Amino acid sequence: MSRIVAVHGVNQYDPARGPEEAADRLGAAWARALGHNLPRPLGGNDLAMAYYGDLVHAARPVRGAQGTREDIDQLTPEAVDAVLRWGELLGVSTQEAQGRALAPVRWIADAVARRYGLDHDLVRQFVARFFPDLLAYLHTPARKQVQQRLADAVARQRPRVLIAHSLGSVVAYDTLWQRTDLKVDVLVTIGSPLAMPDVVLPHLQHPGGFRSGSRPPGAAAWINIADPGDLVAVPQPLTDTFRGVTSCLSSGIGAFRMHKAGGYLRSAATAKAVLPYLDRAL
Repeated sequence: MSRIVAVHGVNQYDPARGPEEAADRLGAAWARALGHNLPRPLGGNDLAMAYYGDLVHAARPVRGAQGTREDIDQLTPEAVDAVLRWGELLGVSTQEAQGRALAPVRWIADAVARRYGLDHDLVRQFVARFFPDLLAYLHTPARKQVQQRLADAVARQRPRVLIAHSLGSVVAYDTLWQRTDLKVDVLVTIGSPLAMPDVVLPHLQHPGGFRSGSRPPGAAAWINIADPGDLVAVPQPLTDTFRGVTSCLSSGIGAFRMHKAGGYLRSAATAKAVLPYLDRAL
């Protein structure tokens, strides 16, 4: 058994490895990063990764004969609409973008980069990867497969901590609501888009509709950590949208960096969140 089960975010498909090997490799990287601010490094059996990158990758559509799964100009109409809604949320006017039939998504990505002082190419790459993965999870049969992977990991490992990054926080939230028999002492969400209106929030799987979001019954506590500069963890704070969030931390930990997990995992805020739930020997 592992004391921590982790759920990764987008863009983690590893074509050179099968699901089990990919999970082990990514889990080891997360354990190293998470142990950075703990009293001692995490051991090889302390963290188990619930890997689903292969499932969402296979479910992502390819639009057009020349399109690829990472071509910002070949996103599906559904992904284009999600990017437009995201741009609006970040204060970017989408009127001009909507008039650009050939490259509205590229225009939004560049406008966000200019507004927040980010590298244009990196923002384009992020958009081309994040939204197809997100929509593949939310709107294809892969959703049930992804949830089953996580449910199996939690049932097998019986962890105290479930830590979930980015899209993984949506997977964790959905799974804990769908499988109320699963129990963890704390759900730690980092860089979470759960509250993103139009794009994510209306599609969450919990009873009572999207306006009734709350801590899943299987999580005794819920800690959310969001960097103020994270352009995916919006709107903040999560407590404005969800009931039962035990603690909502927002600190400038420099975690965005195109929404990678490493900054969050190495932060003192995340170490402080998980440490009380680990063995005293740690």
